[in-house]
Formats: sequence, structure tokens, C-alpha cells
Amino acid sequence: MISMAIPLYERRLKRFFYLLILFIILVFIVSISSLSIGPAMLDPIKVLQALAFKLLGRDVGGLIDVVAKLRLARTLASIFCGASLALAGLLMQTITRNPLADPYIFGLSSTALTALALGIILAPDLMIQRVYVVTISFIGAMIGFTLTLLLSKLGGGSDIAMVLAGIAVASLFGGVSHILLYIVQSMTKVPYMYLLMGTVSTTLWGDVQLLIPLIIVPITLSLALFKPLNAYLYGDEFAKQLGFNPASIRIFTASISAFLTATTIAFIGVVGFIGLVAPHIARFFVGIDHKFSIPTTIFIGALLTLIADIIVKAISIFIGGLGELPLGVVTAVIGAPFLSYLVIKRMRR
Repeated sequence: MISMAIPLYERRLKRFFYLLILFIILVFIVSISSLSIGPAMLDPIKVLQALAFKLLGRDVGGLIDVVAKLRLARTLASIFCGASLALAGLLMQTITRNPLADPYIFGLSSTALTALALGIILAPDLMIQRVYVVTISFIGAMIGFTLTLLLSKLGGGSDIAMVLAGIAVASLFGGVSHILLYIVQSMTKVPYMYLLMGTVSTTLWGDVQLLIPLIIVPITLSLALFKPLNAYLYGDEFAKQLGFNPASIRIFTASISAFLTATTIAFIGVVGFIGLVAPHIARFFVGIDHKFSIPTTIFIGALLTLIADIIVKAISIFIGGLGELPLGVVTAVIGAPFLSYLVIKRMRR
């Protein structure tokens, strides 16, 4: 049996590396496309040259300099925020053992946004400090996750009860956040719709420099947790037999998921359904083993968010002069039918 298992694992490992290389290439190609698309269309070859010059420390100059500044910041924000949301969704689906789990559906996004809006109103001067913004959002996300779990247990604890509890929490705090953000808009003169539906268009290079380490740290922690997460999938008793504490896994993993959600909201606002769709696509390719599904999910999340942002830019160019469509509108169009399919599939079992 062991001699048969080793070649099978080696084939899985080889397939995973091939897929990973493919996704890296796709992310790179779509990133160059994203950098090329804008009010002023740029030649992808010149974009590559501009990036190469920037890496070498040479002056780019001219129109192409926009790529190395504003567009590059926007593209990197799409990559890392997409990866963050996708991983948050995968971790939530694991610890709840619910394939319908997602930071947006389970109310983490709306409660984090509510806490953020409240923080702006109570301490507007502190909102220039990103650490404060992320901390407030994190507290809100953890409150949302706790409320969803409590409500779902009162409703019987089933998959559908958990989803309905999440929708209830998301709806309640979605309404509260609308009211608070309306007040914020009158204070700051910033359209709150972009916080409600998300946008990477306002991301600056200084934001990206802080965003990247804030996302890389929880990603690294998640990759190190693949063994406990694999054990947890098969039930609390199985995890205990392997020496893992299920309660500790739940708390630590939920904290990572909430932190990833909070960080994304603090920088770009609420973007839904990436956390739902990306893990399912990853599991389709590599299965449920977190050693393979975590990195695959990260790249798929980045790729989906990049594509969604390209669609946003293409629509804004097409309609012209009416402002930019929020990123969350496009991800909702992608994710909502996928959620409907999953719910129908679960109900028919």
C-alpha cells in the first residue's frame, strides 16, 4: 500500500507545481494587461520596459511613468487583496466545515465596515494611521463572526442555518454601516459607495508598501497550519487523536481570517464573493489538502480580482465621464450565481 501511495503523492505534487506555474504566468500576464489598460492605453511591451527600468533604478519619464506609480499600486492592491479575501474564505470554510462560508456572506465584511465607520466618526484624526484602521476593522470582523456562529447554533447549527445567520448579520450591519457611512460622507466629502462596494482605484504606493507585509504574514501563518487544518476537516475527535486542539485551531484560524478581511476592508472597502468562489475553484484543481489548496486559492483569488478590476476599468472607459464602477459590483455578478448553484446543490443532497 505504501509503495502505491508514494507514486500517487508524487503525481499530485508534480500536478500541483505545474498548476502553480500556470497560475503564476496567468497572474503575470493579466497584471501586464491591467497596467496597460486605462484612460490612456499603453503598449504592453513598453509597460514591461518601464517595470524593468524601475527595478534597475533608472528614470522612466513621460507618460509611461504613470504605470510605475499609480497603475502599479492599483494592480498590486488587486493581487494582494484578492489573495487575502480568497484565503479568508478558504479558512472560514475549513473551520466551519461549511462550503458556503465567506467573509461577505457570514457578515464579517459588514461588521468590519460598521466598526470602521464608527471609528472614523469617533476619532477622525486617528484614521490617517493605517494600524488604527486595521485594528478597528479586525475587532468588527471578529464580532461579526461570533454573532454568526451564535445565531447559527440557535438555529440548529446546520449549513443552511449558518448561511441564513450570516445573511441576517450582514443585512443588519450592512444597514447600520450605510447610515454611519452617510455621516462619514458628510464629514469627509468622500463618496461612501466605494467603501460599501470596494475599489482599488484610490490605492497609492504608500498604501501598497504597508498592505503587502500585512497580507504576507497571515498567509505565511496559514501555510504553516496545513496539517492542523487537514486534521480538523475530519472532525474534532480525529484532530485530537493527532495531537491538535480543535478549539485552538478554530480561534487562531478565525482570527487570521478576520484579520485578512479587516486588512482588505481598511484599504479598499468591501468586496464580496471572492472568498466564496476562489476556494471552490482551487479544490476542483488540487483537492482538499491545505498544503496544495492554500497556495492555489491565493493565486486564484488574485487572478479573479485582477480580472474584475480590468472589467471595471474597461466599463469606465466605455461609459466615460460617469465615474468608475465599484469593484464589488463586478465580483457580485460573478459570485452571486455561484452561491445560488452551491445552495441548490447542498439542498438536493
